[in-house]
Amino acid sequence: MVVIDVRNDYEIRVGKFKGAVDPCTTAFRDFPSWVEDRFKLADSGDKFESSGSVGASDKLTKENGNKKVPRVAMYCTGGIRCEKASSFLLAKGFDEVYHLEGGILRYLEEVPKTESLWEGECFVFDKRVSVEHGLVQGTFKLCYGCKKPVSDADMESPEWEYAVSCPYCFASKSEEEKERARARQRQFEKWGIIGGPDKGSRPAKTVDINVNSATQMSKSF
Repeated sequence: MVVIDVRNDYEIRVGKFKGAVDPCTTAFRDFPSWVEDRFKLADSGDKFESSGSVGASDKLTKENGNKKVPRVAMYCTGGIRCEKASSFLLAKGFDEVYHLEGGILRYLEEVPKTESLWEGECFVFDKRVSVEHGLVQGTFKLCYGCKKPVSDADMESPEWEYAVSCPYCFASKSEEEKERARARQRQFEKWGIIGGPDKGSRPAKTVDINVNSATQMSKSF
């Protein structure tokens, strides 16, 4: 069975299930193109075949007449993107398509850390930025320059400047853009204007936490 994370690359950077395939997409609209590139419909024998390198998970397939169709399990934050992705795969001829019911959030809420296969934290689209098991707030902060999550290690980089840039957007921003961001942040700090979840204040780094090894995949697939 091929386990696919249908979220975006910056979300997967925060955390993922052990052994899951990362499509390396920057937006969900890129997922159909990734599927078509990875799973080629061969001219001879009408078979689905995985393009590029084939991992052990890709080899576990279901024989359906002359058609070699991979069994696919998917997951996302809350399940909505998986429902759309499932419909797409079924339309493409995939016979067995599963997704994690309730998404990562339900998994982290219900599965104890000691029995979990989740590695890292889960990015969320609210002021918490990331959550851990039990849905407690995680350690990641937000780069207001690109609205992407950053870790404490990212904030040690010389490319990190609060409210201006981070290692993931530094190279793509011009000096003019960076200076505008600095001016905007100075206004936030001078007048107390709300500047994101931290209301203009600089985020404090979090202390290290102990992450237990994952031992069991959810049976919700």
